[in-house]
Amino acid sequence: MKQTKIDWCDCTINPVVGCKNGCKYCYGEKINCRFHIVKNWKQPEFFRERLKQFESKKPKSVFIDSMSDIGCWRQDWFDEVMTTLAANPQHRYIALTKRLDGLYAKERARLAKEANIRPFNLFVGVSVTNNIPFAIKPLGVDFLSVEPLLEAVDIMPYIDNALKLVIIGAETGTRKEKVIPQKDWVDCIVESADLYGIKVFMKESLRGIMGDDFRQDILPWQVK
Repeated sequence: MKQTKIDWCDCTINPVVGCKNGCKYCYGEKINCRFHIVKNWKQPEFFRERLKQFESKKPKSVFIDSMSDIGCWRQDWFDEVMTTLAANPQHRYIALTKRLDGLYAKERARLAKEANIRPFNLFVGVSVTNNIPFAIKPLGVDFLSVEPLLEAVDIMPYIDNALKLVIIGAETGTRKEKVIPQKDWVDCIVESADLYGIKVFMKESLRGIMGDDFRQDILPWQVK
């Protein structure tokens, strides 16, 4: 397991590296350019040997796709990773996707129909940066990750009974077109979340912008 500076999880394990989304602000692609983990970032690769890392006994909150998007994973990769997670229920797992019309949405729908339960603690979030709507409504999404916040975002279309948390963060790095969020953008998201009893976790990148309104609620996957 790799320790991380991401402030909403303990560590990361990336059995898949690479992503087809093509985000201009992608930190994962920058890391890959520096360390040459995969030859072509837009052609994800599976590192099966990393699955052994999930066998660590000490319970942790583990981000499983910080260098990919599970919506880009091949079906056989997805199945093998999920089998490994189910065999290691001591951890709590977190995944992010921008591709709810892809693999994960179909798999969550199948699991919900067949069992209506989770075989292990997996929390899946949708990455939202602007107001471009998804082709389908998120199904059973646990949280939203509004990072980087690039404009005023209305989270109301994503709110349902399953949504537990909204993570909000500013763009980091030195990109020339880097967007600095306005405080009222964050305030509007928080107002909508509070209206429905949804927790809010602001990343440290917002501390200076939010001042006394900076907030980090307890995470639903926090390991006690």
